[in-house]
Amino acid sequence: MDETRSDRLLEIEDLRTHFFLEEGVLQAVDGVSLTIDRHQTVGIIGESGCGKSVMAQSVLRIVPSPGKLVSGRILLHGETPAPVDIAALDPFGEEIRQIRGAVVSMVFQEPMTSLSPVHGIGDQVAEMILEHTTVTKQEAHERTIELLDTVGIPDPAGRMSSYPHELSGGLRQRVVIAMALACNPSLLIADEPTTALDVTVQAQILELMKSLQQQFGMAIMFITHDLGIIAGMADEVAVMYLGRIVERAPVKQIFNNPLHPYTVALLNSVPRLGSGRSGRLESIEGTVPLPMDMSPQCGFFSRCGKAIAGQCDAAVPPLIEIEAGHWVRCVLYDAPKQVTS
Repeated sequence: MDETRSDRLLEIEDLRTHFFLEEGVLQAVDGVSLTIDRHQTVGIIGESGCGKSVMAQSVLRIVPSPGKLVSGRILLHGETPAPVDIAALDPFGEEIRQIRGAVVSMVFQEPMTSLSPVHGIGDQVAEMILEHTTVTKQEAHERTIELLDTVGIPDPAGRMSSYPHELSGGLRQRVVIAMALACNPSLLIADEPTTALDVTVQAQILELMKSLQQQFGMAIMFITHDLGIIAGMADEVAVMYLGRIVERAPVKQIFNNPLHPYTVALLNSVPRLGSGRSGRLESIEGTVPLPMDMSPQCGFFSRCGKAIAGQCDAAVPPLIEIEAGHWVRCVLYDAPKQVTS
């Protein structure tokens, strides 16, 4: 991966985050490498349990116990000549506290997990501003009204004292987005931000996020299992399975020329316009295995119709570049260029 590019914002290198349970070690994230450029939207897709959310939590160092970031680097490029390795920071220290919210913000799937039920939404957004800037309370108040207006909250000044339970799900998510944007972050991590919303509100939130990205100039890591959302939001896509990235490419290449059998299966399970009633959807046989004390093999081996015994179950395939910008982790492909798996 090219480390000389001036537009590089985040580099995740061989990240491993494990949960140490009584039953054994659950390898939630198992060697993920990923880059995000400034102003870019990178979509992270995969089934539930593939490690998408834990990877995002690792970036902010908010992995819940008994999870632990055990190895790897998370390089955040900012104003300083040398990048900051987030993985090396104390998860409870002042340095990571200054990064969370100010440089890297996160929007969660369920807004009520981010909002206090006993405080007005205006106070909660203003608190974020006061935490990371030197403005006065009055300036924070005015900035909050401006933010609520920006994200489409009707009568923002009048809504300042509203409590989260007095708002609809769509309005609560807009408040959470306002909180995430309060300090103009360089990177916004959106973890399934529209899953709990109806289709109409979902479309409004997605359009809002694209508009705000243009306005604020931030990069977005968009985590979802919805391929339709990825098609409309992402510049580049990383497909995750069992804690690893199995394919990564520009969004058009993922949809027009999927390479990994898992990516192909995901796309074949999505309804297509014009297919009619006769167009049967394919399902992926089996379920995602529990990533606990795994043997060195392709994680998709047990569910793959193209699996080769003695190869797929003998080692973890490396992530290789098949064509410019298109990487895949599969023994069905050969290429001279490789990265550490």
